[in-house]
Amino acid sequence: MCNALMRPGRGFRFKGLAAGLLTLVLGGGAAAASADTPQVKEGPVNVTIAGYSSGGQVAVFGEGVIDAVRRSYPNSSIIYEPGNPAGALEYLRTGRRPFALESVVEPPMAYAGRAPFRQAYPEGSITGVLNGAPDAFALTVYARKAFLDQHGIASFDDLIEKQIPMRVSVNQPGNLWAREHVRALLSFYGKSMEDIERWGGTLVAQPTGASNDLMRDGRLDVIITGGATPAGAIVELGSVLDIAFIPLSKKLAEHVAKEVNGKVGVIPGGAYGFQKEDLYVPFTSYVIVAGPEASFDDAYKLAKAMYEQMAHYRTLHPALSLASRERLPDVGGLKLHPGAQAFYREVGLID
Repeated sequence: MCNALMRPGRGFRFKGLAAGLLTLVLGGGAAAASADTPQVKEGPVNVTIAGYSSGGQVAVFGEGVIDAVRRSYPNSSIIYEPGNPAGALEYLRTGRRPFALESVVEPPMAYAGRAPFRQAYPEGSITGVLNGAPDAFALTVYARKAFLDQHGIASFDDLIEKQIPMRVSVNQPGNLWAREHVRALLSFYGKSMEDIERWGGTLVAQPTGASNDLMRDGRLDVIITGGATPAGAIVELGSVLDIAFIPLSKKLAEHVAKEVNGKVGVIPGGAYGFQKEDLYVPFTSYVIVAGPEASFDDAYKLAKAMYEQMAHYRTLHPALSLASRERLPDVGGLKLHPGAQAFYREVGLID
């Protein structure tokens, strides 16, 4: 009887000893893990984010990130610096800026050393921090309805295969987003912009606003551009001129999406007053990326601020309606910056 009473006691003492050893082992492991993971210091964020041009839809994304950081980290001195995507990436590479706002189109161009980048960027020199505008920009190709009717154009295939001598806006050379989409569209057919000129077409290097003015005046036939849906500039043009979208085949849309690191989606029929049918188009995201000078703490805080302020951020512009906490780590195939990665793991967004 006594032995029977003693067994639980002995067992308890053994379990207590085992538990103590297990705690010691796990405690040591936790301490080691903690030592390997930098501790994020509290306090404001003092950085500059190199961006696109001032004004317009893209700037809304950058300013929204700035607003989120200031809300989560009061007294932060964080600035959105207008510029251009190629220049912003060069600022990252050379250590002049820690962060930049880019579409998912430009970093692969830099890694490949494709013009305007003079050499391929070293692996790991651009990392992702957050996706602030998932699938925000859609490729749009539209034309004067009279031009389409004159040449019997029902799709983009017709436009290229019939080698129509068109006056087409391909945007400015510095607009890498637009130029890369034009390159991808034509590559589906094994063609280039030089081929358009070869068969009698004219390439017009003007931004979307100026191109719309030219089309309104009858001096332009086709515009290849992009933006959020619905784009105010297209709505305005359609109110004073009979225009129509030039549909892309699903295969063409998939080809372009793959080339530009985007995703295929649909602009639903009725999104514009003159558009009845659904349109398959490639969509691209805008992301905050980091260079070698971006610290662990700052990348962590940018990711955390956007996570905390997501509900408010989504109210800033209709184009941000697809933004979500779950999409924040989706940085277009880039490796995540260690600081951002640590935060996303902490809140369970990634493994």
